[in-house]
Amino acid sequence: MKTHPDLHQLAADMATTHASTVPAVWNAPAELLSAAQALFTHPPADGADELLAGIARLLGHGPHPAVTLHATRTDTAIPPQARPTRSTGPREEDILLHALAAAVAPGSPPWPHSHADPGLLTAATRALTSQIPCRTDALRAAAVHYLLRQLPDADEPLRRTLLRRTAWLLDPRTEDPTRLLLHLTGEDDPLAPAPVSRTRASERCNQALPTADWAAWPAPDHVLRLSGRVAAVRAHRHLTFADLAWDGRTAQLAFDPDKASTLQPGDLVVVRGTCSASRTGEPTLFVRQLERHEPGAPPPSPHPDLSPALAPLRARLATDGFREAIGPVLTDAYFGGAARPFTTWAHATGRRQYLRVTAELDLLAVIAAGTSRCYEIGPSFRNEGRRGQPVSEFVMLEAYAADLDLDHATRYLADLVAGILHLPGPLRHRTFDHAFQDITGIHPADAPAIRALADPQIPYTAARTDDPDLLARRLWRHSVRQNLRGLTAITHIPGPGSPLIAGTGRTAERVWLYVDGLELAEIARNERDPARLAAAFRAQFTTDRHAAHRTYQGVLDVFDSGLPPCVGLGMSVSRLAALAQASIPGPRRAPAA
Repeated sequence: MKTHPDLHQLAADMATTHASTVPAVWNAPAELLSAAQALFTHPPADGADELLAGIARLLGHGPHPAVTLHATRTDTAIPPQARPTRSTGPREEDILLHALAAAVAPGSPPWPHSHADPGLLTAATRALTSQIPCRTDALRAAAVHYLLRQLPDADEPLRRTLLRRTAWLLDPRTEDPTRLLLHLTGEDDPLAPAPVSRTRASERCNQALPTADWAAWPAPDHVLRLSGRVAAVRAHRHLTFADLAWDGRTAQLAFDPDKASTLQPGDLVVVRGTCSASRTGEPTLFVRQLERHEPGAPPPSPHPDLSPALAPLRARLATDGFREAIGPVLTDAYFGGAARPFTTWAHATGRRQYLRVTAELDLLAVIAAGTSRCYEIGPSFRNEGRRGQPVSEFVMLEAYAADLDLDHATRYLADLVAGILHLPGPLRHRTFDHAFQDITGIHPADAPAIRALADPQIPYTAARTDDPDLLARRLWRHSVRQNLRGLTAITHIPGPGSPLIAGTGRTAERVWLYVDGLELAEIARNERDPARLAAAFRAQFTTDRHAAHRTYQGVLDVFDSGLPPCVGLGMSVSRLAALAQASIPGPRRAPAA
């Protein structure tokens, strides 16, 4: 698309105006919250509380610098009613107003009062942002402010449009300024875009998938009819090969090149042919008939397959007397260490609710009610990043036993893991300090040596603490534990743990379980004294930097009810399943025919 030269000159003029500004900060909180009063009419706008919460989250991305606004000049193409009422503001407000003005016919009011031409809007936004730095968060804030200013004079249909566009701006799913403005001003509702199907109705087949022949695959010299999704296509001189996948099975297909000319990964097909072998000996279905061909893109990757671990895990737990429990995922109160929760709002009751971080409180209640052993396998949620990656949900096994002590529980879990993963060799018991010294050559009590090791490896943490125990724990997770081999139980761990665990620091009665350096589980004996529990919770939560409504009264109530001595187990089922999948014996797929 060719950009009008006046836009480049406009961008240069705006940049010059901005550069002449004395450094200042845009008072976004005052302006946005003042404009947000238009949400609370009589009656208030639907979802006004959620919009206000979204504005508060958006303000958390500031502050933003303020510049002299080019849009306030009377010689601009911006109509007087759309010009800012003050001389300074974020530079992104200039980008927004000039782009909207350039996207309508000369003399017309800007969107939403006139249609915004997508081509003109694209050209203007790209020309302006090529010369003027644009922070998308500030552009969103300026656009929200612009929409809120339109609300008092809007009729009902326009008001609904403005509110829905505001809601989308507060969670836009895009960080590109051009796409942001195109979606904002487009004809479609960005909160409910029209769905696009990749498959034409005439190409769809409503017959059930024929999957029975997969049980016979591979069957040399037999005619088979297989269905599934094409995972890969490889064109050779005389044949085209493809991988067909379904229900965890994979078959190599061979086609005449003309028959497979339109085949691509993601297609859902039914094929019929004779099973034989390629020149490399790979079992191959030589396709004679492509009975159904529904084109499509590869679907999103499903969650990891947990079946290699779940079936044997549940069977072993049941055999050993563990009762399976199912606790609530959405709760009224919030508990779970120092983790940050996912928070939602229950409109029927007018109160906050939380996605659970852990199932341990519900399991402790089952033990207190008179059960020796219980467990739950299910999702837990943490609203935070883990090792740089955002993780919203993970599958955990959490279990409690009143008739096992810490040593017996550790051996039990290690035996269970070894059986599922077919691990050779015995469980090794090592203290944290001895394992750290064996791997690094440095004892964690040697503060100067720990500091010298931490400075280059974990500089962010090293710059903020001199505590050798904290540095040793961070180094352990960063680069030390990966050197463990086999099934290893680590004891006498420094640093804080859950208030539910008996003891503190190296005297805490807990064990970390590793498989070849991968942390798989923690086993711990519970603290039973309600007074010590309350003190530990109070000390932990009063320094919590997350503004969440935590409560530990429910924990104390369970312990006050006469909870017997018990040991808790927490294990990542996702990690166990990945290890189990990797340990399944069998031939690897050949990369080529």
